[in-house]
Amino acid sequence: MYASKTCNSAIQLREKGQVVLRDVPLKHLGSVHLEKGVVDSHFEVVKEALLGTIKEAVGESWSDEMGGAWGEAYDQLAATIKTQMEEEAAQPQLSSN
Repeated sequence: MYASKTCNSAIQLREKGQVVLRDVPLKHLGSVHLEKGVVDSHFEVVKEALLGTIKEAVGESWSDEMGGAWGEAYDQLAATIKTQMEEEAAQPQLSSN
């Protein structure tokens, strides 16, 4: 699921110069990341792993331009998820009592 969102982001970024994502799935992703205790440093680790995996998978087709596009798409997706996490964390929590 995450890889397909990143791939779609890369395609949108290349075609439109921006990434437009639907609110509902992103709110869910923000919630899941918040619940799992994801912190900023985790996003960088995932980015490096993702870029390394893509570079290995495409082999000689890899280029600095491709790496930059994937990196930018991931950065935009991660920033949006982080914003959703921050917004959710700022909301008052309902008591379960």
